[in-house]
Amino acid sequence: NEAAIGNSLKRILEENLVPGLTRQDIFLTSKLAPKDQGYDACYQAVLESLQNLQVDYIDLYLIHWPGTAKLKLPDPQNAINRMGSWQALEDLYHAKKLRAIGVSNYTLTHLTQLVERPLHLDRTHPQVADTTITTSSALATPTTLETVSETEQTQGRPPARTMVIPHVHQFELHPRLLQKDIIQFCQQHKIQVQAYSSLGEGRLISLTPPPPPAMDPHYNASPMPGALDIMPDLIRKYFPGTGDESGPNDLHNDVMGSEAALETNKNVDVDMKSVVVMESDTSRQKEYSKRAAQILLRWGLQHGAVVIPKSTHPERIRDNINLYGFELDSV
Repeated sequence: NEAAIGNSLKRILEENLVPGLTRQDIFLTSKLAPKDQGYDACYQAVLESLQNLQVDYIDLYLIHWPGTAKLKLPDPQNAINRMGSWQALEDLYHAKKLRAIGVSNYTLTHLTQLVERPLHLDRTHPQVADTTITTSSALATPTTLETVSETEQTQGRPPARTMVIPHVHQFELHPRLLQKDIIQFCQQHKIQVQAYSSLGEGRLISLTPPPPPAMDPHYNASPMPGALDIMPDLIRKYFPGTGDESGPNDLHNDVMGSEAALETNKNVDVDMKSVVVMESDTSRQKEYSKRAAQILLRWGLQHGAVVIPKSTHPERIRDNINLYGFELDSV
């Protein structure tokens, strides 16, 4: 949707459709597709994103997946491409085309390889390309470089000592998928955790039974149980009115594999302790008066994560922002 966003943003700013709104008020995030892994492909993909968005810089750019499209998992080229992509992002970050850079869906091994790589790591692309981007005056910013500096073009890419630790790691995080080892690593290295699927793609707040395994297009294992199967007391005690037609029952996407499948993954933890603690206090229902989604999003915040829920309903968008007037116990 980059081109659509670019066209809309250009129109909004140039025609002053939102009085006082500037480019600096907008936080744009984009991602590198697995097919574009590797230094050259990644570098070009970022330039295309800048062109599509019609901006001088992107606020946050993430490597969407650690692997390369069409390569098998054991293929060593995955690691080579992954590092090349990151080096391209480092160069674009130093050129101020990207304000922050990060990764997504990395395992602890992937993170360790990236963060703890040697300072003398060979850089195989000594020439930085000209990154001139043509933009409208409304989208331009005085602090953004229009081209890579002459020094960088003549001396080559930034030396390895200027390597950048990821600013953000985005991965799936919710009470049924608590990846403690990755969270601890990110905290240790000051990497901001960004949680996606905070609602378990809706399954954690869905009041309908899950579809049979044959309907799950993403996993061979059976889908995750519905909220009433996972934590019935939490749902019934905290969220008045659940079970009626106005409940949060429009998010029925299939999610990860079964509980048994999760438990076989050594990197996956299920945070049922906090759920049990929250269930134990019936007085919390009146104190919180929050929807299920708000409880789950607050859970993410209290684990130090940035949460990015999606909704097309204005009322729920407002609810998703209203997360700061209460606190969960023993999360």
